[in-house]
Amino acid sequence: MAVPEEVELGVQLLILGMLIWLVYTRDRDKGTSDEVPDYIGEFTKLAPDALLSVIEQRKTTVEEAVLEDLPLEEIKTLSKDILDKFDELEELKDALTEDNEKTRNTTLGLTRAMSAGIGERGRWGESTFEAILKMSGLVDGVNYYKELTLTKSKTNPRARPDFVIRITDGSAVAVDAKALVGPLVKMYDDAMEIGDPKDRDAAFKKIAVNIYDAVKGISGREYPTCLKEHFGHQGPSFTIVFIPASHVLEMAFKNDKGHDVGSRKKVPLQEAAYLKGVLLASPTMVMALLSMIKDEWAAHQVDQKTEEIKDLAVEMYERNVLFGNRLAGIGKGLKEASRHYTDAVTTYQGKTGIRNTGRKMIEYGIKTKAGGKELPDLPDISDSDELPEVNDLPSIPSEDG
Repeated sequence: MAVPEEVELGVQLLILGMLIWLVYTRDRDKGTSDEVPDYIGEFTKLAPDALLSVIEQRKTTVEEAVLEDLPLEEIKTLSKDILDKFDELEELKDALTEDNEKTRNTTLGLTRAMSAGIGERGRWGESTFEAILKMSGLVDGVNYYKELTLTKSKTNPRARPDFVIRITDGSAVAVDAKALVGPLVKMYDDAMEIGDPKDRDAAFKKIAVNIYDAVKGISGREYPTCLKEHFGHQGPSFTIVFIPASHVLEMAFKNDKGHDVGSRKKVPLQEAAYLKGVLLASPTMVMALLSMIKDEWAAHQVDQKTEEIKDLAVEMYERNVLFGNRLAGIGKGLKEASRHYTDAVTTYQGKTGIRNTGRKMIEYGIKTKAGGKELPDLPDISDSDELPEVNDLPSIPSEDG
């Protein structure tokens, strides 16, 4: 049975202690000197050599135990993983550097747009909305139109929304992408320069009031009615007003004190605008709406293909009926012709048929005078009353082989 290493080490230390004790007792028993034994000195002389001896004896065993229990392969694998992670971090650093450069360029462009005039800011809102339109997958001239004049409208044949988005039922919804961008951004910039918090909140409140005043003006354009008259289909009863500056809209909502709409008092800005037929939309909301419309168009295309397949199946069935009727007519004609043929054969070679008369003529030498021509034997068609069954047609091979 193997002795544990800890026990063996303890025994060796115990032996060392006994040696020290023997040295002490030997000097005490001599009694020949009046000097006090220098136990500390003796221990100092003996202890290092004893300890070094024990350490040397245990050194090899300890090294073997450490190397035996040490997971070298796992350490190598872990080291390789760490090096790989450093490579990934280097790639991530390069990607972040590139993204930061793009962000800096975008920020610079936004700064220039914000510092431009109201007209330039309006065009920025328009271009931003068009970029979102293209990103959503909608197609210009098919799913949406830019600045389409609603000439068929009786209410206002000169109405021209910034964008008109078609819906699968044939209707459309109008989008105003630049009416509020210019003045709102300027008002927001001015408000942010105000140092006093109360005055700044009051400035943000004016932004909310300005938005609602613009909402009433856009509502008066009656875009939903004009679109219904132009396309002939009733669409959504609201107009989308796109505000690319989400932070401006959020501050307006936060500091809004409510508005009177009909008999209702202090209606929140978003709800008040909707009651006026205007939907205030940030970029996030617009992306969600356009994604829904795109999905509707995709489903509509599937429905169209399904209807086309259904119409093709109906047409194919009608062609089968027509061909079957004609084939049945041919069959009836063949049966009628077969009946007439049978009657003719009976008339020719029946008991009282003309063939028997021809045979009598042979007796009088008419055959010789006719050049020796033989009377024809007609085939027996007694079994041809019923047409043979048509064999099954071979199956049409599938596309899979």
